[in-house]
Amino acid sequence: MSQHSSAREAHGLDEYQRLLSLLNERRFEEAQVRARFLLEEADAGPLSRAKTHNLLCWTFIEGLKYATPEAVLHGEEAVRLANNLGERPLQLQAMCNLASAYHQMGLYDQSRKTYREIIVHLGADPTLVPSGLVIAYQGLAQLETIQGRHADALYCLEQALEHCRKEESSLLLADLYRRQALVLLRLGRHEEAAQVQSQIQEHVVTSGPRSLWWKTHLSFSRARIELACGHWPQARTLATNALALARELGDMPVVAECTCLLALIDQAEGRREAAKRARKALTLAIHSGRRDVVDEVQDRLKDLLAYGI
Repeated sequence: MSQHSSAREAHGLDEYQRLLSLLNERRFEEAQVRARFLLEEADAGPLSRAKTHNLLCWTFIEGLKYATPEAVLHGEEAVRLANNLGERPLQLQAMCNLASAYHQMGLYDQSRKTYREIIVHLGADPTLVPSGLVIAYQGLAQLETIQGRHADALYCLEQALEHCRKEESSLLLADLYRRQALVLLRLGRHEEAAQVQSQIQEHVVTSGPRSLWWKTHLSFSRARIELACGHWPQARTLATNALALARELGDMPVVAECTCLLALIDQAEGRREAAKRARKALTLAIHSGRRDVVDEVQDRLKDLLAYGI
């Protein structure tokens, strides 16, 4: 690498570090603007561009919780550049983000293919991406769930749990238990779901930097369990709390999912507003920009949404 190229790369990587600082402060919109400026600079080297494309993909799908075709395009470019540079860990990290972006856009076949490629690569050396196998199997479980293959989803979650226990990651383990409980609910195994959910050490996960996220998702999961068990007042209280927290987070996909859950509770209790709330849930899901959330809401509320024809 020439002296000029080295200087370009150093400049780009310095700017990239500043972008990471913005993400840590949850200044996602500002990070996006500055990342785009960096990519347009002629002085940005290939490694800093690869990292920045990957950062932008993540910012859409995890930071802003708003999937767009741009997230996919940034992810694909990050994978391409990292591959050309021989930066295998970065390539696999970018593939994890890209697979999630594919999923959120409803490109399920591409998502599944990417997760499987990650598993093959990490099978030889799991240390290339810490928790990469957990992320890949969890992603496959989400795909199997949304496509109605719940037994396959449980298998993938069991694989994720096995790898997660080896890494001793308490936060990832808690999220896997939460997801496992939701899949068990779909199989009608309500008591097992409650038992799995009870394994989560809530005092641990709700005391860290992502405490609001955890409180939201745990309330939502517990509401689903209470609804399945026929405990409608308890389910309504938990779902209402989760909805308020999701709005505070600005997490539109979870706002849509909580509204969907409240519509199902309305339906269980025979309330007339169930169909109206179902239409609102679908509108919110569409507004989230997430194809997977729209598919979920349409599937769970298909009877109520039929009234709108």
